[in-house]
Amino acid sequence: MMPAPKSWRPNSLRHLVFIAFTLIITPIGFMLYKTSIVLEQQLQQSYNQTQTALELNQQNNTLERLAEDIVRSASQYRIVKQEAIATRLLEQVEAYQNQLAVQMFISEQNTQKAKLISIISQLRETPLSEEINTLPMLTRELAETSHQKMIGELQSLQKQAGETRQALWLQTALLVMTTLGLMLFFSSVITRPIAELIRRIKSIGRREQLTYQTLRGPGEIVELDKQLLWLDNHLSELEQHKGLFIQHISHELKTPLTTLREGADLLAEEVPGPLNDRQHHVVGLLQSSSINLQKLIEQLLDYNRLQQPNVLKPQRVDLKKLISEAIGPLQLVISEKEINLKLPDKYPVIEQDIDMLKRVINNLISNAIYYTDKSGFITVATQSQGRSLIVDVENSGTPISAEDAERIFEPFYQGGKKRQGPLKGTGIGLSIAHEATKAMHGKLTLLTNKEGHIVFRLTLPLELK
Repeated sequence: MMPAPKSWRPNSLRHLVFIAFTLIITPIGFMLYKTSIVLEQQLQQSYNQTQTALELNQQNNTLERLAEDIVRSASQYRIVKQEAIATRLLEQVEAYQNQLAVQMFISEQNTQKAKLISIISQLRETPLSEEINTLPMLTRELAETSHQKMIGELQSLQKQAGETRQALWLQTALLVMTTLGLMLFFSSVITRPIAELIRRIKSIGRREQLTYQTLRGPGEIVELDKQLLWLDNHLSELEQHKGLFIQHISHELKTPLTTLREGADLLAEEVPGPLNDRQHHVVGLLQSSSINLQKLIEQLLDYNRLQQPNVLKPQRVDLKKLISEAIGPLQLVISEKEINLKLPDKYPVIEQDIDMLKRVINNLISNAIYYTDKSGFITVATQSQGRSLIVDVENSGTPISAEDAERIFEPFYQGGKKRQGPLKGTGIGLSIAHEATKAMHGKLTLLTNKEGHIVFRLTLPLELK
């Protein structure tokens, strides 16, 4: 089998630019050369026509003057019959004949020239021929004919110049179109792989799965694409190592943490023996810190799982039950802060991944409860809009600063506003909610952010495809 021919690819960007410049400048140079040749030919023809017209005009004037002199000398000879006049007449006829020959050399033969030649031949033999009187008239007719013919040739030259100009305009238009086509082609050859590189860089930044195909283009861009492929593979390896590390260290921490929690609970229940107030305070700190640490470990594991490819399991979700389960563990905080909690009147039917949706709802409601001021309010509203479910979680409290609002969904970013309650925030809850929403093909946004009125909006498709 014959090997498949390799597709053409420039060796470098410099090589491609040089080829593009050469191909674009070549037709322009050829057009300029051709235009100069055509203009030079037009100028030469115009010069020749003008020169011929001047010479013919001079010859016609000379012929007319000689014709009048011949008629005058013939009339004088008829009257005085002198030999000197006859000699002069013959000399004038000879001069007229010579000038007529020159005129015939300059222009073409015509009827007037033939008659004039016949008359001159007769005058040389019979100077007093009666036809001599027609010589001035025929000479003037010859001059007029030559003049008209020269005007016709000049008009023809002007017409030819117009046609040449039109042809040059047409060729110029074709040249412009060709040059534009070459520019678009070579700019596409350069910009298309660059645009693909930009797309791949953005995909790497978003950590999306790349479907790599061989990038065609200049050598530098192809080499850059190879480096991007290496970078993507390297980042994927780092992400994998990071996930394994978080998973491993989290599981390793769970065992001693469980022991610590059990020990703290036993101490709090005074199983080993009675405790005084200071000891109860220390045990309380141990319990709250262990709970906080356990929550952080669980969130780290949750976040790590969301970074991996997830297969969604759509099922019918009882939204009322899901919201109630999110509120249940926080009833004590709600009571202590005297929060006015308002739940939805209607619960749209939705088919989603229940685990993913639970992560989002739990984080939004817990955040609203912890960041709401004492005696504040929380409103959870649901509605269906087209083929989407909208869940708004609204709470009263201090507005989020502009700087914090821009980075609120970044992992481990806590901002300047601290939560109210016994547990300290980890800065990963909203990031988990954001990642889970993306996994469900939805959108989580900070909808309203002003004094006493903060709303997070969750928008999800009612059905997973």
